Amino acid sequence: MPIGTDDPDVHLAWILDSLGLIRRRGQGESVEDSRGALHRLMRDQFLAEPRRGWDTRTLQEASGMSSTALHHQLVKLRSAGILSVVTEERWKHHVLRNGSLPHTIELIANQARTILGQRLAAFDNRIVKSDERMVLEALQQGAEDLSFRITIAESGPMNEGDDELHHLMRDLGYCGARGRIEDDLALRTFDVLANSLRPITADVLMDETSETRTRVLGVLDRFRASHMVERVLLSDRIPHDVFVGLTHQWVSRGERWLMGRGGLSRLDDVVSTTIIDALKQNQLTTETVENVLNNVDLEARCLLVNTLGGRVPYGYRLAGADAATVKRRIEYRVERLLRRLEMITEKYADLIQ
Repeated sequence: MPIGTDDPDVHLAWILDSLGLIRRRGQGESVEDSRGALHRLMRDQFLAEPRRGWDTRTLQEASGMSSTALHHQLVKLRSAGILSVVTEERWKHHVLRNGSLPHTIELIANQARTILGQRLAAFDNRIVKSDERMVLEALQQGAEDLSFRITIAESGPMNEGDDELHHLMRDLGYCGARGRIEDDLALRTFDVLANSLRPITADVLMDETSETRTRVLGVLDRFRASHMVERVLLSDRIPHDVFVGLTHQWVSRGERWLMGRGGLSRLDDVVSTTIIDALKQNQLTTETVENVLNNVDLEARCLLVNTLGGRVPYGYRLAGADAATVKRRIEYRVERLLRRLEMITEKYADLIQ
């Protein structure tokens, strides 16, 4: 959020970015760095004269944009619900909805709430209730390393026999920006998670869907970005993963590597010595590893899994024990964003007056 500044451009950039209208070049690019043609078109034309109807010829002359670039930006603004089109004689006039940005955002917010609530009803009969699913604590509420993102769109045309949930997966953006209608990986991944009574790993999802790790993780990241899915640490699997890594690296590279790049030297001397002695005597077991690592903090255990060449055992689950809870999680996060949008838009309107 634009905190600590009264620059109207910063507020407008945040509003457009929150509506998903700005495509950033990289993860490190800030909202301020992403200002471009769309930002200038909104600021210099539609917000400078909010009640004026703009035809494309006049907009081209005022903005200096090519007809192709202008058409692209107008499509984005209409799709987001910012502009409406009024046809007079043979000219189409583009106008800010209801004549002010706060009114426009209020319309968009109310429409988004209604559409999302109606469309998430498709979850009702697809999610198996399971309290066991929620026993482990999530790494963080929602997506701990991803920016919140969801597409809210009305239902489009469906053919007889089409799965409504499959269309919902596509319309909410879970199939990706260029998702094909025949690509049902998001639906299949959702069904596996919805029928699982406990968190499951990406490897299980790969087996169930017969897809590559890259594609499965892509779908999971989009699920997590909308707070529909949470990632949890399967800490009970760490001793086994450490045992597998230790025994493999002991045979392949030996004691010196384990103490160096293998990460054992980062642990207490008692821990590393106990492990090395057990390996030398061919007596290392999963139970031994579990007992030795019992007093090692969780972060250090996760790091040891990585330094031994393994993957930290993360599990994925729906963000609720039942459909109602999952829907509330998504709706809560959307409502939080919409309220921020309304607040920042009101402040922006005050700043430009």
